[in-house]
Amino acid sequence: MQKQYIKLLLLVSVFAFTITAKASDRWETLRAINWVENPTNQTHVGRFGELGPYQFRAATWRMHTDKPFRLAIDRAAADEVAVKHYEWIKRTLEQRGVEASAFNIAMAWNCGVDSVLAGRAPTASYLYAERVANLTRTFKERTPAVAEVVAPPAEPQTTIRWDEHSELFHFQVLEGVPRFVIAAD
Repeated sequence: MQKQYIKLLLLVSVFAFTITAKASDRWETLRAINWVENPTNQTHVGRFGELGPYQFRAATWRMHTDKPFRLAIDRAAADEVAVKHYEWIKRTLEQRGVEASAFNIAMAWNCGVDSVLAGRAPTASYLYAERVANLTRTFKERTPAVAEVVAPPAEPQTTIRWDEHSELFHFQVLEGVPRFVIAAD
């Protein structure tokens, strides 16, 4: 019985890491898109009506939210729509059998999913996607493999012990919490 619980805990851990890794890829790609689209965080409307940190156009904004387009300059609202748009692009590419790489997602972000699926993107979009993919790769290289957390010294550490006779987990509070650090750029 204990082996089954250990396998279950390992499976949950691997699944959690996979979710974190996918979210990490997304945020690194979105961060790169932001850096290429609007590196100085301009709040005025662009030449083609684009707005905000991800330079959304009104039609793209309306695909993912009912919020007014003027909120595209609000970072929280823009991040929310960016995640939805990223996931929509990713899902659309995958459904059509195209790899949802940072390059392909960036190209679709710039010139549209249909252009990527047709294999007919303008040179400017190709160069844009190269820049985003390079930045994404750089961000991944700079991100430590294991995230570390600073635990407040007042909180005790908890360990889990399996009691095979009663089929219960026992939690034991220990003193002397190890210190972890979050590494950030």
